[in-house]
Amino acid sequence: MSKFSFTVGQKYKREQVSQIAGDGGDIGGNWATGYPSKDGVTFIFANVGNPGQTGHDYDNFFDGPDLVWRGRNGSTRHHASIVRMTRPGAVVHVFWRAGGRDLFTYAGLGAAVETTDEIPVRVRWKLNAHNSIETGLEAIRRLPVEELSKVRPEHVWEAVEALLGGFKNHPFYPSTDYDVVTEDGKRLPPKAVFGIAATNALGFSVGPYHFTAGVSSPCFRIIENAGYKIVSKDEPALSISLADLDEQFWSEGRTKLVTHRKRERSPAATKAKKSQFKQKHGKLFCEKCGLCPVEHYGTEHAESVIEVHHRTVQVQAMTPEHRTTLDMLQCLCANCHRLEHRLLTQLTDLGTDLSPPAKDDNLSY
Repeated sequence: MSKFSFTVGQKYKREQVSQIAGDGGDIGGNWATGYPSKDGVTFIFANVGNPGQTGHDYDNFFDGPDLVWRGRNGSTRHHASIVRMTRPGAVVHVFWRAGGRDLFTYAGLGAAVETTDEIPVRVRWKLNAHNSIETGLEAIRRLPVEELSKVRPEHVWEAVEALLGGFKNHPFYPSTDYDVVTEDGKRLPPKAVFGIAATNALGFSVGPYHFTAGVSSPCFRIIENAGYKIVSKDEPALSISLADLDEQFWSEGRTKLVTHRKRERSPAATKAKKSQFKQKHGKLFCEKCGLCPVEHYGTEHAESVIEVHHRTVQVQAMTPEHRTTLDMLQCLCANCHRLEHRLLTQLTDLGTDLSPPAKDDNLSY
């Protein structure tokens, strides 16, 4: 039994908890931490599904009736404060909030049922009054992997392009540990990329509390499978090298053609366009000659014959700020693609207008 009394489901300011604990509403010192203590009693203030005031996302979430919670940066299961709150019989009052500036909701007393060796430490709290906190929790529960897996490469591509274009109407904070790196070396927060992509894929607003990010998470795996690299904050972001291009003549004084080719060779652009095209038509085929490589060669591996070509923007008019959309890209077989580039090089040298012919959106074979 705790010497301090709180009402499950009621909202409290940190100052109110300090007042009830006998510290006069002071929220400095011990009370400025995420888990202050008073007379052997611990008070956990957990941000669930959103970063704390410092901007760090501690990846706290509800798993059924349990709260899965992380300690401060660098904390381990052997730290005195963690040992105190996780030992049998410890009295731990758990408060949580879903918004960075919301009041804290009292969830009840928590008992540590699992403590990991991770850094920072992760603790699973079994709450004694979980039935009383069901209201409002549905919005902050993690989405199952089956739902997250509905995010396809084109959704990730569109999210990246939106962020690069200045889109800010989303609930995600700047990244703290890892970045998504684009083909030209720009860095974006992984949770924002995936959250926007998931919102587009699933048809409802996906927030930071719906999924976890980090190495080996579905979020990171899906972004990487879409053709993007994810690097740690202290790792340099390298853009696609010209040496990676298979047609070296592009680099011989034709700067805009090189930019054009690099954008085409972006793994993310290729995967996004192919995924979108296959979703629409049910198969990959050349939009010039109609070749369906899988049918022609009798193996799914033949899909690699289809390449992606940038067809709708004049290379002369392609500025560094130009943002490519998937509708600007075209699926071509390797032969047709190479021919298009030879013609493009020749026409550019002659100063010819490269505006594309009208596109038949209903093309199918």
